[in-house]
Amino acid sequence: MRYKKVKDWIPADNLSLEPNALTATKSSFNTLIVAGPGAGKTELLAQRACFLLETNTCRYPHKILAISFKRDAAYNLKDRVLKRCGKTLARRFESLTFDAFAKIILDRFYLGLSDDYKISAGYDILVQEKIILDKYKANNLAYYNQHTRKQILDFHHSTLPLKKDTTEEKLRWNIWQDLLTANTPKVSFRMIMLLAQYIIHSNPKVKTYLQMTYSHVFLDEFQDTTFLQYNFFNTCFASSKTIFTAVGDDKQRIMIWAGAFPKIFTEYIKCYNAKKLPLFMNFRSAPRLVALQNYLISELLNKQDITQASDKWDDNQGESTVFIYDTPQKETEHLFKKVHKLINEDNLNPRDICILVKQQLSTYAGSLIDYFNANGLNARDENQLQDLLTEEVILFIINVILIVSKEKVVDGKIEALKFLATLNNSFDDSQLLALEHEFNQLIGDLRKKIKQSKDNIDIVKVVKAILDFASISRIRANYTQYKDIKFLEFILKQLVGELRKNYNESKNLGVAADILLGKNSIPVMTIHKSKGLEYHTVIFVGLEDGAFWSFEKQPDEDKCSFFVALSRAKERIIFTFSKQRYDKWGTLKSQSIDKIMIFFKTLQDSKLVDFYTID
Repeated sequence: MRYKKVKDWIPADNLSLEPNALTATKSSFNTLIVAGPGAGKTELLAQRACFLLETNTCRYPHKILAISFKRDAAYNLKDRVLKRCGKTLARRFESLTFDAFAKIILDRFYLGLSDDYKISAGYDILVQEKIILDKYKANNLAYYNQHTRKQILDFHHSTLPLKKDTTEEKLRWNIWQDLLTANTPKVSFRMIMLLAQYIIHSNPKVKTYLQMTYSHVFLDEFQDTTFLQYNFFNTCFASSKTIFTAVGDDKQRIMIWAGAFPKIFTEYIKCYNAKKLPLFMNFRSAPRLVALQNYLISELLNKQDITQASDKWDDNQGESTVFIYDTPQKETEHLFKKVHKLINEDNLNPRDICILVKQQLSTYAGSLIDYFNANGLNARDENQLQDLLTEEVILFIINVILIVSKEKVVDGKIEALKFLATLNNSFDDSQLLALEHEFNQLIGDLRKKIKQSKDNIDIVKVVKAILDFASISRIRANYTQYKDIKFLEFILKQLVGELRKNYNESKNLGVAADILLGKNSIPVMTIHKSKGLEYHTVIFVGLEDGAFWSFEKQPDEDKCSFFVALSRAKERIIFTFSKQRYDKWGTLKSQSIDKIMIFFKTLQDSKLVDFYTID
């Protein structure tokens, strides 16, 4: 393959990068890129991957490993690299989460574990860690009652090898053995990471293999990296020649409660001699919203890394509002009218509007979702399906269903053929033409079967036909995450369940797929799920003490959450406060803003926010 010369390389799509972004893209040293909301962090990593691959700076056959905090972020980055530098080069770019990367190591090298930690390949993953807590409760009730949930789980997930010197350590040892030696072993994601780390510690050749495979490593959303993840990363790559590119923003550090390492930037710069490169542009938000964000950065977060808006906007663009209501019913009715106008009069796409809550989505937005849906505006809890819709095999199946059900789905067909080309290693014109011919035959056959089925389509058979055409064995061979057959079966079962539910309601397979994708539906989600996303209009429901119940214990983290909510918006941000709110048991209770008064005061003092009381 012919590579570009470094001096001749330019960013994909002729994108203009600010100076520090261009430096980071072409760097041959470890960097920490500090970039606020809308700075284009994902695009920067995609451009850097293109530079490294297209110039062979990441020398063949070495690879780039990108580690993201969330699965949708990992998918998004992988997709951008594929679109910018093509299938051949993108094969040397692996985009994973920390959990997925650790699982790959465990699945590939589990036979290297010592007898005390042996585990069979067919283990189950404890997505919820309640089973671990139940074991501590059953084995030592006194210990269980004397410690918090977090203390028990942190103790359980201590670094291997485990000790057996004290009564508590023997308790932990016994529970680990119970979990590992069960007929079907059961492990949490943190246990998987600890086992993977132990494999690397115990087998130097595995560490050498990793360092020889990956010449460059990207670390996205670096501010949310936990102690365990950072230790695991160090175990894999410390003292290597691998070059690291970390990207993060301490103003968006909202995962301290989940174990994020508060001083990770300082530690990383010190340990890896990384150069700090701040980015100053905000390409996402309109000028008045950027001005509001800068005011919060300075006055609320006590930081100085302010940004500037892109010149694509007019200076007066951007709208910020706080609405105050007496009851949640008035809040729901007013927001419905507001959103109805945005969609039906201002022609805003429902997917460009997002309703955010701090947490407890059903409490703060459950009745709102019901009211919207009952009155002609589709809205749904996005938290439930966000991960499913980042899976390549799921998107492939949905694209095929849309092609079968509709006349013209150009983008869907392109994506489906890309997926099949990857599975079949089909890259030259004759191979692609043959593949497209076979694919068209599949579409024709499925259309005939669906037509014959009339209003009684068997969703399972449709999905099976699509998978048989693609070949499950090829899918598992080409996509690392699907080597775990239980995981693949789980997401396929989830897909079938959602399609069947939607089909039973609509009696149209194409509509069922559209509903699953959220077409014409307003997304509703928590702040944590919104990280990395952006919307024309953001409505944050519940700016009140009840939603920020932990503010007194973790004010810095809650301030960052508030900032994250604000910074999702491109043109409009709306905050709501209801003087009364139903709790999770359906009791209407008075609400206050005493504890989070600093939020309201900062918004008022900025002189950029309009306040309205809605009668």
